[in-house]
Amino acid sequence: MVEIADFVAHAPVPAEIIEEYRGRVPDELVEIWEQYGYGTFAEGFLRVIDPKLYEAEVGDCIGKTQGDGIAIPIMVTGLGDLITWEPSLGVVGILYREGRIAGLGTKFRTFFMLTLMDGAAHLSRTLNWDLFPEAVAAHGELPYDQSFIFVPLLSLGGQAKVENLRKRETIASIQVAVDLQGVIGH
Repeated sequence: MVEIADFVAHAPVPAEIIEEYRGRVPDELVEIWEQYGYGTFAEGFLRVIDPKLYEAEVGDCIGKTQGDGIAIPIMVTGLGDLITWEPSLGVVGILYREGRIAGLGTKFRTFFMLTLMDGAAHLSRTLNWDLFPEAVAAHGELPYDQSFIFVPLLSLGGQAKVENLRKRETIASIQVAVDLQGVIGH
């Protein structure tokens, strides 16, 4: 297992979740669950989440219509994006704030290792994270279950400025974004 130097643990992953998702998600993610649990890394931007909770709460917000139809929520970002494992595609970022998806690699290990090695540069290229460190400096660190969300949403005329970011519950923010903008089909 690779060491995640800045991992901040939130809670252990229950054994029943590990067993339920073993074989459905990449082995490297199961190793993270077993070694680290749920929590944050990449300067607090990436959050390892409970896939069962997110499937129950935002499963209808994922918009998976192509390929095998499988999209398992595995992470969220500090900007309210959902990251899924999709066996037919790999790791996919659903960027509700921008109304688009981002392919993050066909293998979980590739996305994970590039994030650890290239840090901010990789996150900037793949997930447009650039305002996140500024938001932390301006508004303080986020609790585990919150993200910075544009108010108003960019799709409703909001501007992509740090002063327009607010701390909001991540699950509720995804639900509101989909209610107002629609599902991002992919």
